[in-house]
Amino acid sequence: MEAYKSSKNKDILDDVFDAFTMLADGEMVTLLDVADGYLRYSSALKELIGLPKEFMENGAEEWMQYIHPEDRKRHEALIGPLVSGKSHAYDITYRVRIKNGEYSIFRAHGSVLRGRDGNPAFIGGVMQNQGLMENVDAVTMLPGRNVWLEDLERFSDEGLPTASLMVGIKSFEEFNRFYGYAYGNRILQDVAWMIQELLKGRGKVYRIEGPNFVILSDIMEREECAALYDMIHYRLQRGIEIDGIKNILSACGGLIFSDPSSIEPPAVATCLSYAFKESKEHEHGELADFNGSFDYEGARSLELINSIREAASDGCRGFFLEYEPVMSADGKRINGAEGELCWFSENFGRICGDEFLSILEKDFMFEEIWDFVLKQGLNDGMEFLKADPEFLLCLNIYRMQLENEYFIENLLTHLRESGFPPGHLSLKLNPDCRFAGLSLLKETILSLKKEGIISIIDGFGSGTDSISFLRSLPVDAVCIDKIFIDDIVGSVRDREILLHLMEIASSCVPQINLKGVDSPDLMESLKGFPLTTMQGSYFYKPMVLRELQAALKKNGSYVAQSF
Repeated sequence: MEAYKSSKNKDILDDVFDAFTMLADGEMVTLLDVADGYLRYSSALKELIGLPKEFMENGAEEWMQYIHPEDRKRHEALIGPLVSGKSHAYDITYRVRIKNGEYSIFRAHGSVLRGRDGNPAFIGGVMQNQGLMENVDAVTMLPGRNVWLEDLERFSDEGLPTASLMVGIKSFEEFNRFYGYAYGNRILQDVAWMIQELLKGRGKVYRIEGPNFVILSDIMEREECAALYDMIHYRLQRGIEIDGIKNILSACGGLIFSDPSSIEPPAVATCLSYAFKESKEHEHGELADFNGSFDYEGARSLELINSIREAASDGCRGFFLEYEPVMSADGKRINGAEGELCWFSENFGRICGDEFLSILEKDFMFEEIWDFVLKQGLNDGMEFLKADPEFLLCLNIYRMQLENEYFIENLLTHLRESGFPPGHLSLKLNPDCRFAGLSLLKETILSLKKEGIISIIDGFGSGTDSISFLRSLPVDAVCIDKIFIDDIVGSVRDREILLHLMEIASSCVPQINLKGVDSPDLMESLKGFPLTTMQGSYFYKPMVLRELQAALKKNGSYVAQSF
């Protein structure tokens, strides 16, 4: 190697470089002498880039020529605070031109070494060639979802607890719509850099989908994660400036901690996505902590979700359906039943689907689970029809099903294979289906109606969209949310509200269903209300196939009402 201007600096630089190389375990090492500006790097980096020697005399300036022009501004913004001593660590991803003239993706991370005077003496770290674009986001140059899951698994294998913090930008599609995708990409680039800057080397940042990022750390505590999210939220609200335009942004975020155990990374991802959705749709952007800061609908632990996912991948082991009878308006006859998914294991006992389905809704395993529900429900339905030819089967559908372009095709295939008549099937639209969009909902409902399948709006009355959806969608029935009947026995006002809600519904649809009729007093209070069918423990608790078959045989012959 050529001589340095200062032999003292050369000796120190060589010693520090050798120490970094031993610690780097084969990674490409870089070391910048802050005082003299020399940059030394590994021979592997020299060969990959096609550099003439293993150091640069004017390191920061010369290295800049190899960085992609679009990434140089971020690199400049990183170097200044490190040299001045305002920052002590760095973690940046950018494109570097290699010797064949193409650009490869590199992640560079390291820290500042201070001299006896307390000022930065060296800036050293490692560079990782991330290379293949399928694992790197082309817009932000951050690693993608698959890399996050791989890193999460690696930490778990090493026995290290981790924190995963998901941060997203609310209503980001508006910027793409009004200003174009190129403008939106520049916002994402600046947000990605801002997050890395605030993280200060305490973890790694990934872009997983859309305007959403994940931060993975094995050293940050819950309070640190919450503080980091608050800082990101604050910086976004202050605005990201692009071409002189300050773009005011709003964040939403989810957090999950996972201890080293047998938990699979996809289960962590599923629970984190659920916490993120809670923040976005129900918590007004407040950070939602899956590990306990909000009610996640009874799911008791990450271990539970992991076990359910594993069971779903193993042929839906332990899954079964229970059926809650749907009664006629006078409460004397069973018109049909609503299928409810349950799961049983020796470790957790019986778990009702309400405790885990909302969490798994965005998981790809949800398709396996719903396919099981559909097959089992239709096959059981054929047995129920033998006991009562007028029987009506009700199954729940979720947003993920509606957004599957093959939903109707798959449904009709299962109907043909089972032999179950479409006119005896009703599908209850889960409240989250509203987020699928009005046009998709209308198109789906019309397709169901064409086949004779009954469609029901579930949770009617809750949420601001209920009435507008009822006016716009050609559904056959509504199921009124249970919250509207909880206090009608002792409250005249609540009775009036429920009656008014039913009158609105009955002006648009012919059938009104009411769940949660759990006492004789409640049944008495509902006399005279314009409802069509009822459900609740006052009549029957959910039962398995043979129990419902026996109940239907005792039911006698009658003309069944539709839902």
